[in-house]
Amino acid sequence: MDPSQGIPPPLSQGWGYGVTVGFGLAFAAGMMGITEILKRSTGENNRHFETFAVAGRKIGTGLTATAVISSWAWSTALLSSSQITYNYGVAGAYWFAAGCLVQICFFALIAIQSKRRVPHAHTVLEVVKARYGVFAHAVYAVLCIATNIIASVNMFLGASAAIAALTGMNTVAAIFLLPVGVCLYTITGGLRATFITDYLHTVALLIICVYLILKALTSEAVGGVDNLWRMVEAAGIMNPVEGNHNGSYLTMSSQNAIAFGTLHTLGNFGLVLLDSSYWQKAFSADITAAAPGYILGGVLYFGIPWALGTVMGCVGIGLGASQAPSWPVHGRMLTMSESNNGLVLPYSALAVNGSAGAVAVVIVIFMAVTSTSSAQIVAVSSIVSSDLFHTYLHPKATEKQIIWVSRAACVSFALVAAAVSTALYYAGLSLTWTLYFLGVITCPGMVTISLTVLWNRQTKAAAILSPLIGLAAGIAVWISTAWYYGDGVINVTTTGALIPCMWGNITSFAVPAILSPAISLIFPSEPFSWERFNSIKLISDDDASSVQEEKENRFVDTFTPEQESYMARMSKWAFGLGIFFFLAVWVLVPFGQYGAYTTFSKPFFRGWIVVSIIWLFATLLIVTFMPPIEGRHTLLALLTGKPRADASAQNVHKRAEKGTILPDETSSDSDGAADQNATARASPVEEAEKKV
Repeated sequence: MDPSQGIPPPLSQGWGYGVTVGFGLAFAAGMMGITEILKRSTGENNRHFETFAVAGRKIGTGLTATAVISSWAWSTALLSSSQITYNYGVAGAYWFAAGCLVQICFFALIAIQSKRRVPHAHTVLEVVKARYGVFAHAVYAVLCIATNIIASVNMFLGASAAIAALTGMNTVAAIFLLPVGVCLYTITGGLRATFITDYLHTVALLIICVYLILKALTSEAVGGVDNLWRMVEAAGIMNPVEGNHNGSYLTMSSQNAIAFGTLHTLGNFGLVLLDSSYWQKAFSADITAAAPGYILGGVLYFGIPWALGTVMGCVGIGLGASQAPSWPVHGRMLTMSESNNGLVLPYSALAVNGSAGAVAVVIVIFMAVTSTSSAQIVAVSSIVSSDLFHTYLHPKATEKQIIWVSRAACVSFALVAAAVSTALYYAGLSLTWTLYFLGVITCPGMVTISLTVLWNRQTKAAAILSPLIGLAAGIAVWISTAWYYGDGVINVTTTGALIPCMWGNITSFAVPAILSPAISLIFPSEPFSWERFNSIKLISDDDASSVQEEKENRFVDTFTPEQESYMARMSKWAFGLGIFFFLAVWVLVPFGQYGAYTTFSKPFFRGWIVVSIIWLFATLLIVTFMPPIEGRHTLLALLTGKPRADASAQNVHKRAEKGTILPDETSSDSDGAADQNATARASPVEEAEKKV
């Protein structure tokens, strides 16, 4: 039996291998088929690097929002939100959700400014190189790849531990088999395949989350929301929570929950900004979709960890403390090892729904980890192929060669991430350890990389020195505080504790946040001209052709006045909404309740649960129906096998009238027959292009 397990596995190993291998191969086969149909019916050819790496830069709002939710709905989020609630009470799930919303809304500003200032970029590292040069490019390449590795390790450790506990599958086998299907459909379809699987995975994930919550609340073991409140209230009396008001699980006055919220928010800020996959999805979004897609995705995602974490975490608290017969480890609460490995959600699902609950958790964990790891794999493969191979090793490489390198990098990164995860698993590290620690690695570059597209006065020295000094300071503070709070002992337990990791995260963020503006203002250089980002070129085998040169020359004056006005408005909206959500979700609600020093009454708890479930249902409905409605013409082409040129033309025409279409969008060679026909039929668009 796996060390992380406290009970015999309720499911056979066949379930573990069947889901990780069978589902993975089934999704891979399905996505290969969809990719081929897309190529035939809509002309989307993933043999072009622009399509493979940035999906043609025309992703709509609904699919962008879904991709954001998918990228954020880690297996870690599903497992840890329940675990944090189990440890700190209802404040834990709220802080987990709040710690994921504010940075996505902030990234909406990054997304629209990236579309505005670096319209040709494929990765964020291209932007860094264009502004600061080769050495900075190397520094941030290391930071970005390290971020992708620690993120992947965190996902693989949590997912494999949960699957092993429920099925008896070997943990190392689960680690290596989880990315197999992902690699297959990613190397075939590129980022476009990632967007489509994001949609399919997210819809399935949300349906299962709703099922688990409703099944838990209506189960005989729980007996409804009111009875759950009574069980959790009694648990706080029997096992008071250190640092919580009156030791209650039903309070927002929780010192450890706030410490976790601080750590989690900073770590996630760094994760979003240093994970190239978020930038790639911003580059892939249509102008009209970039900011709204990220804001909508961040707001909708909030309901997932809030609802699932609150309900399933409270179920674990109530059933464990009351020694309910259905609780898998009957007669006791979970050990620290079981909790740290994310077993609260699996055990709670097993308690309220038996083996069916276990099956649901295995499937939802698989959906979450494969969808998110796909984004990680695409991000690293694009860095290797575009930023390393094409930039330094073979500048004259063809698209075919670049894509082959990208595909090889997909497989290589999956193997490296699995190998590192295995090594850390044998070293005794857990889901919680990597969750707490990751901000020490991700936070140092978050300020400087965002200022790269937001502030033209940040200097090269500030961009290079600040994250390096911040990383060194963060690691030093993390180790020293672990030694202090661990009474002179440095080991897995002390270095993975909440408080040392929180101070390491804060230091990794604060040092560069102070140093970068200070260095830039004390030792200033000429303000950066945003037009220099036009040195970033589209990757195409037709670069030398007159058509391609015309397209690139036109990108010097990329946007019409209407488009510039639109993006300026969206930048203000993104900034304003980012501030609003930070104040509302991260400051007013939690700290207002913290200062009240109250516990949840039964009616308040009932309302808290109901609102979180409504939020989750809204997320399910919007994610399920918005992307198909927006992409109905493409969907019709997929179903009929015939391109809808007339519909595409009408869509392009409408967007051109609004001033929200790229000047060269309707003439892109990679758009295929449908868009060519659309251009031919939309004479007003041609007139607009002539004016540009």
